[in-house]
Amino acid sequence: MKKRISVFLLYLVSWYLLFVMARIAFLLYYFGKATQLSALEVLNTFIYGFKLDIAIAAYIAILPAIVLTVTSYFQGQFIKYFYNIYSAIVILVCSTIIIGDLYMYGHWGFRIDATPLFYMTNPKAMIASVSTFTVIGGILAVLMMSGLLYFIYYKVFDNKLESLQKNNKDVFVLLPATILLVIVLRGGIGIGSLSTSSAYFSQKQYANHSAINPIWNLGFSLSESNDLQHKYLYYSEKEVTNKLAPLKSGNGTTINLLRNNRPNIILIITESLTAKALVATGGRPGIMPELNKLVKEGVLFDQMYATSDRTDKGLAAVIAGYPSLPGSSPLKYQKLTEKLAFIPQKLKAASYKNEFYYGGTLQFANYLAFLVQAGYDKMVSDKDFPPADLKSKWGAFDHVVLNKCLEDTPDSDTKFFKTILTLTSHEPFDTPVATVIEGNDDDSKYLNSLHYTDASIGDFIKKAKTRKWWDNTLIIIIADHGSTRPGNSEMWEKSKYHIPMIWLGGALNLHDTVISNMASQTDLAATLMSQLQLNSDDFKFSKNILSSNYIPYSFFTFTGGFGFQKPDDLLIYNTVTDAYSKSAQKADSINEKQGKAYLQSIFMDFYNKNK
Repeated sequence: MKKRISVFLLYLVSWYLLFVMARIAFLLYYFGKATQLSALEVLNTFIYGFKLDIAIAAYIAILPAIVLTVTSYFQGQFIKYFYNIYSAIVILVCSTIIIGDLYMYGHWGFRIDATPLFYMTNPKAMIASVSTFTVIGGILAVLMMSGLLYFIYYKVFDNKLESLQKNNKDVFVLLPATILLVIVLRGGIGIGSLSTSSAYFSQKQYANHSAINPIWNLGFSLSESNDLQHKYLYYSEKEVTNKLAPLKSGNGTTINLLRNNRPNIILIITESLTAKALVATGGRPGIMPELNKLVKEGVLFDQMYATSDRTDKGLAAVIAGYPSLPGSSPLKYQKLTEKLAFIPQKLKAASYKNEFYYGGTLQFANYLAFLVQAGYDKMVSDKDFPPADLKSKWGAFDHVVLNKCLEDTPDSDTKFFKTILTLTSHEPFDTPVATVIEGNDDDSKYLNSLHYTDASIGDFIKKAKTRKWWDNTLIIIIADHGSTRPGNSEMWEKSKYHIPMIWLGGALNLHDTVISNMASQTDLAATLMSQLQLNSDDFKFSKNILSSNYIPYSFFTFTGGFGFQKPDDLLIYNTVTDAYSKSAQKADSINEKQGKAYLQSIFMDFYNKNK
């Protein structure tokens, strides 16, 4: 009996110790962040992480425990073979998750969850953001870790499994112990089961993230992958309406930026265009000299904020004026996107020709379905470029795509809406030109890629000015999202979401002008529609930045929370613990209530459209 109980306990404890070691590795890998924690906070990552660690250890151990119990009645080698094969598979899976999480956290700012699965429809595009060296290094790291762990497992368990004998009495101990595992993996016997909030104990998100078990978090995220399972409901419908009423701008006069209300429009959605890289928005000098010159020729919106953190979410925000729920993307849900209003859809009704240009694949993250629904008549992507032009890991470099758009726009062209989505300033930040911003760190590579994209856009504008359609063309430059770089902004910091928006072109009647109304990406739709004198009522979450009655605020989401800000206040809400973690005002303020009411309004609209 002792031998089987020994195997039962040792197997469970071994997995728990592995997860303790994984947490130590996580703290060491992000040592710079770990040094910002006190000794007590570091200790608490293990204390508060215990429930998740032991729960996932119980999940892993429960099937072997059942086999161990049942085989008490039999004699043979089956149990040894089962343990060896099962352990090898689980070790490989866990090693892959731990190594993947270790790498991805530095880029995404949250522990691994179901998010990557949304991008797996096109694995080639998914891995384009990492270098070949990183991929090979990751595979080798997984194999080395798996090999080492299996070697340790074999040394510890081989003789123990070999010596197990048939003993019917073992069942009377092993069966209750196995049932106990069910309670452990559930997190107790209470009504509520274990959730991510069990690991949260600090106002410092890195401390909370360090306490999370990545294998458990991925499994839990998969079980909760339907965003409708997390109901962001805080108030009655009437209360939501009343709390959000002060944010409604109402009718007012609009500053007119255009010489006429039917210009040609070119929308350049620039990958990871952060305000931190543009002098005109308080960023570093020398990174984007072309845009810094161009802002003097047009109108700069210097207090714009992205609504979230990925390109698919940015497309929904810019093209459809639609925000995202925390950790989710509207593009995941076709029923939802089918019911959205779109800028190109509105322009098509006004007799515009709509075209979309991108150097990568449109099979990634449901781009293609979304763009078709949006009303684009023509979509140019990687398949439309010769192989010689597809030299970027993502596809064609930015200057190639921008030039293609020019080639497809003859002097005689009129009444067009063209959208260009750039990609070169995405990881791994490869460029087709000599390095200008020196350095091998990710910040330097990122800034160098922005410098290249800046030069490409500058060249595009220079060539566009020679075309006959220039005098009646509006060019809008905006980001798909901001960036943690440079400076490693945390995912909840406003600097990560601060982006510029620039309006240029011969169709403008104002130049060298700065609009400093705090606004969101989603506000482009209503603002543009008002300039074109088209109805924007369908864009529920979009507001006209240029209205005399405009009320400044912005809202952004990230995995596990949202930010709600006004010019004098920034609120960060943790949707895991259901509490504000940062506020410049007293608790229970009107701004705090409005932030939650705004999230609830998004959720309810999402829910109703997804029926």
